[in-house]
Amino acid sequence: MWLLIGALIAVVGLLWTAAPPGAVAQGVLPTPTLPFFFFEDNDPYLTYGGNWSTVANPSASGGTEHEARTPDAYVTFIFNGRYMKWFSTKGPNRGRARVYLNGSEIDSSPVDLYADNVQPQQVVIWIDGLDESRSHTLRIEVIGERNGSATDSLVGIDAFEVFSAPRLPAPPVLTPTPLPTAAPTQPPLPTATPTPSLQPPSLQPGAWAIDFRFLQYYAEHDGPRLLGRTIGAQTVLGGNFVQYFEKGRIEDHSGRIQYGLLVDELHQARVTLPVGGDSSTVTYATINDLAAPQRRIAAPAGFEAGVSFNDDGSVFIPFSADLSSASGHNVSQVFWEYMQREDFFPAGWLHDIGLPLTEAIPATVDKGALRGRQILVQAFQRTILTYDALNPAEFQVERANVGTDYRSAFPDRIPG
Repeated sequence: MWLLIGALIAVVGLLWTAAPPGAVAQGVLPTPTLPFFFFEDNDPYLTYGGNWSTVANPSASGGTEHEARTPDAYVTFIFNGRYMKWFSTKGPNRGRARVYLNGSEIDSSPVDLYADNVQPQQVVIWIDGLDESRSHTLRIEVIGERNGSATDSLVGIDAFEVFSAPRLPAPPVLTPTPLPTAAPTQPPLPTATPTPSLQPPSLQPGAWAIDFRFLQYYAEHDGPRLLGRTIGAQTVLGGNFVQYFEKGRIEDHSGRIQYGLLVDELHQARVTLPVGGDSSTVTYATINDLAAPQRRIAAPAGFEAGVSFNDDGSVFIPFSADLSSASGHNVSQVFWEYMQREDFFPAGWLHDIGLPLTEAIPATVDKGALRGRQILVQAFQRTILTYDALNPAEFQVERANVGTDYRSAFPDRIPG
């Protein structure tokens, strides 16, 4: 959730003990163009691991804090920006935490949150001078330690602030682009297996008719939204009939329809096309780096099979075809809720979406006239899910145009 609200930033500004160069003067409300991004403790950009609790705190910037005291607890935050601030509560019951940036422990770590009186919304870490052209990973680890004056070892996550001058969410609300009303010109059909003409006008296809094998599935499962328009004629792949759409490839496996592994193919080829927009700070090459086996997260203690629900609402999924115990990734709560929709994914998320390849990561994208949109991206084997808080509620989570990207990367693989 973006809290680009003048009053909130002004309150935060009053808590700074020293204003950085170029900071907003106290008492002056920032204009909507100021490049501050606020990420509350429950924002889907944050990934928690271990034993965290969400605690109501009226003095916290968003009314809640995440708190933990055991050494298995950690939080990661991937961001773009020139600086980053970690806000927390200091007090008599606060302990210590280690802080890592891009895998290296920072000079002031471990950080001690002890104070002899309660001090909410304190900037406990402020890292400046970062390279805005790349993503940075912050990791905070609870170590279960405290100094001799503290009564407990609690560590709290209130919020994070990021400064990123060229990367602002666009103020207009994005309206999904309507499908075209004019029927495009029909190109010649391939010589193999002609497709019967079964195209209802209401489905608004692309330039190629939807193959009769996929037409009912497309009509019954919100094809215009989940698949978009056709980008090629029906073809055969691995002995199965398939067809490519803007958002993926669907395949007929003896009458059972499933999505193809396009994301696997794109990231393994380290394709440099942007993900989630016309331009993006995330490419399929980025996903390939993040999907490396060593980037997976260890399964929670005691995990045996299936999925594991974390206290922050995210869900741990092992990278295992039968969901047996293995390292894997946490799926953001906003994506997990979307994945449960039976009207979209009738065969279930594992069959229709696949295993997560990465954690949820931020991306800055341009979408046509909408510039510098901050979105959340998570890659799966069969699709990429994106979250844009400025979209209308029903369209905040969407499938990326991996089919269109696939055609751009491998034009010879799609007929037409």
